Amino acid sequence: MSMIIVGVTLIISLSFALILVISRERIQRRKIQAAKQFHEAVWNNAHEFIFLIDKSLHISHTNYYAVCNLPVNEERKHFGDILQCRYARELEKCANNNKCNGCLIRSKIENLFAEHTSFNNLETAMDIQFASRPSGVYNMLVSGRYLVLDKKEYVLLTVHDINEEYELKSSLKHSNEKFLCFFDNVTVGCAICDKDGKLIEVNDTYVRYMGIQSKEDAVNLLNIYTNPCVNEEYKDMMKAGIPISGEVKYDYEKINQSYVKSCHQDVHYFRFIVNYMRDSHGAVENILIIWVENTLIHKTLRQNATFREMITYASSISKIGFCSINLVKNEQLVTPEYLKNLGVKEGTNLRHIFSNLEHAHAEDREFFRKYVERAFYEKMEPLEKNVRILIDGKYRWIKQYLIQQTFDPENKAVILAGVNVDIDAQKQTEEALREAKERAESSDQLKSAFLANMSHEIRTPLNAIVGFSNLLMNADSKENFDSFKQIIEQNSALLLQLIGDILDLSKIESGTLEFIWSNVNINAMMYDLEKVFQLRNKNNPAVEIRFVPGLKSCIIRSERQRLIQVISNLLTNAMKFTTKGSITMGYEQREDGMYFYVRDTGCGIPKEKQEQVFQRFVQLDSFKQGTGLGLSICSSIIKIMEGQIGVTSQPGEGSTFWFTLPVKPIIGGDNEGEIVRTMENY
Repeated sequence: MSMIIVGVTLIISLSFALILVISRERIQRRKIQAAKQFHEAVWNNAHEFIFLIDKSLHISHTNYYAVCNLPVNEERKHFGDILQCRYARELEKCANNNKCNGCLIRSKIENLFAEHTSFNNLETAMDIQFASRPSGVYNMLVSGRYLVLDKKEYVLLTVHDINEEYELKSSLKHSNEKFLCFFDNVTVGCAICDKDGKLIEVNDTYVRYMGIQSKEDAVNLLNIYTNPCVNEEYKDMMKAGIPISGEVKYDYEKINQSYVKSCHQDVHYFRFIVNYMRDSHGAVENILIIWVENTLIHKTLRQNATFREMITYASSISKIGFCSINLVKNEQLVTPEYLKNLGVKEGTNLRHIFSNLEHAHAEDREFFRKYVERAFYEKMEPLEKNVRILIDGKYRWIKQYLIQQTFDPENKAVILAGVNVDIDAQKQTEEALREAKERAESSDQLKSAFLANMSHEIRTPLNAIVGFSNLLMNADSKENFDSFKQIIEQNSALLLQLIGDILDLSKIESGTLEFIWSNVNINAMMYDLEKVFQLRNKNNPAVEIRFVPGLKSCIIRSERQRLIQVISNLLTNAMKFTTKGSITMGYEQREDGMYFYVRDTGCGIPKEKQEQVFQRFVQLDSFKQGTGLGLSICSSIIKIMEGQIGVTSQPGEGSTFWFTLPVKPIIGGDNEGEIVRTMENY
């Protein structure tokens, strides 16, 4: 029984052992299978070509077909059938050329089998077929290792395609050559600095800008952060990696003192541009700086500014305005005087002015506007026109010139140049000369008529005086004697007045009429005149001559003799044209001075002739005695005394001749402190 138990136990033990062995074999097979799958996965997914070559130089295993995505060829191949050189490609089979014995790969493989060694990174050119590329010779990197598998000798050959790397290196080299060519020959100054600002590369233009001998005077010696002409703001921006596009002023006196010895001595201006080369994390590795010469532009701008200042100054002094405007683009140049002459504010856009010209007279505005509109589309002749401009409520004359300086609409250049001149004073002078000429011509005519009249006017009283003097000597009665005597006296007075008027007129024209200023008692003077003219008018009782005082007492500082002369002439004139009614003289005190008047009830003066009565040699009624000088002399005297004179009249109702003087009543004696003056003082 015990033997049976022992036997059963042994059988069970052997069974368990067998089961354990079988389990271990299965596990081992699974491991081998997994290792094989891992091996195949690594083998077939490698990027380089792997060849397992036996001693006959045939390929036992390769991933070539998997890498090139080609169908697997089970045919046993010589390694040269796949890794063909150009000779094998020509003969369509490897090892058939007399140069095959010198094949580098063949000799390397044979050495590995002989010496059981390895080699790495052999660069060579091979004609190899790729599915994604055309057939051709490619650069390859080859490595080999001797090994023994299942007691068989092999060489494991790996072939890495480095053709893209070659192309990339070649491209980088070509790009670098182009960059260096551009860098050295570009017409702007360039410098490359490290992140700390030290110059590590500069070009020839930079050397010329800095005025140094060669690049060696700058590279690894100069630092952009110690340059005294780069302002601190730009330096802070460079340290912060902020791009810069600005301007720097290079004062070479400062540069020579503290930066580098330069052959330049003056001041230059540069456009200063800074950008950066960064690493993959965005950190600044290098600073790229560009200098663009702006000195000529600065000099031109300064010259233009100086020229503009000169033009503006000349314009303001001469009152001549200048402008230039491109009608297509918004480009314009205008002096303040040009705008002032057109009655617009400084800063007003010329396009708005040329479109509206709102201050110009309607007739001038339309002509001017049509010229500008046509200048857009066609060539125009220069324009010269006198334009009326409304300034401060009054039209002033402006001479306007416009010249179409450029007409090139295809290049957006239609330029008008304008000049305007304030000729208002010239126009006023021309008008004054014209009026003076007309007055002179009229005066000549009147003087001719005056001389003709004077011969008549002088002969008339002289003939009367001479004739009645003879009759007086032979008068046969007292009645005739008195009558002849009165006629002689009247004509003598008329002749005396005529000569006095002619003398006063001569003095007025020569500026030698004297004025003796004194305190004048107006009431006393007017009462005296009243009595004198009442006596003169005693033969015409139908006309009453009276004085109406404006104040109980009135004393003014004036010229008594000239006041008497003016009022006497006005009274004499009133007596000529008043046959009945009254002649009233008087005065009033007003805010602006004293107002004097002589009012009559005579025939009156038509309105269209009222402006002529104060002109010289004018007689409204040629049948009345007189020279036509009295009222003209009154007007001249009143103007000299800084007053005004005028007339209001209605035909058939009478006239009122008046004048004003800018004086007020004063308290004082009648003849204190007389002052003698002539017209030249006024």
